[in-house]
Amino acid sequence: MLDLDLLALGGLLLTPGPTNILLAFSTISSGARRTVPMLGAAVLAYMAIILAVAALAALISTGAQIELRTGVRICAVLWLFWLAYSIWITEDPGVEVRLVTVRQVFVTTLVNPKATIVALLVQSESMTVQLLTTIAALVGLAGAAWIVVGLMVRRSGSNLLGQRSLRQVSAICLAGFGIILAGSSL
Repeated sequence: MLDLDLLALGGLLLTPGPTNILLAFSTISSGARRTVPMLGAAVLAYMAIILAVAALAALISTGAQIELRTGVRICAVLWLFWLAYSIWITEDPGVEVRLVTVRQVFVTTLVNPKATIVALLVQSESMTVQLLTTIAALVGLAGAAWIVVGLMVRRSGSNLLGQRSLRQVSAICLAGFGIILAGSSL
């Protein structure tokens, strides 16, 4: 990939999306120490999608690829709605309760349309270990930026983003991504 392509990819990865919202929300609610391991889940999910798309593209016809893409979108919409619902209904936890898990970040990233877009972009390039390493670093840096955003909100001590309202805003954002994805599928 050209440097300009990598810059565009970095910009795409920095945009708000389900994974980034979960990382910021986790940092605000549970702290950076509990959230940083989730970066590894996001990176692993991106690598899994990139490699899966490469393998599938080599094996299936164009028509089957379209059907598969539709199925993945449906799963992504359902997952985002379920995640939004589960975050919305969570009771106010104690300090030690994790509201977001590593598994949730991994699955959310797997069904994140952004991961599929990145995978499709990579398919037009010759896939090398260096390219995959660069993408992994960009995913990690983008996620770390959202952890920093979460830290800034957490440290501000603002009552504007209390636990309940924070959960509700995060749930609304996740449901909104699901609605946008569902709408773009029609």
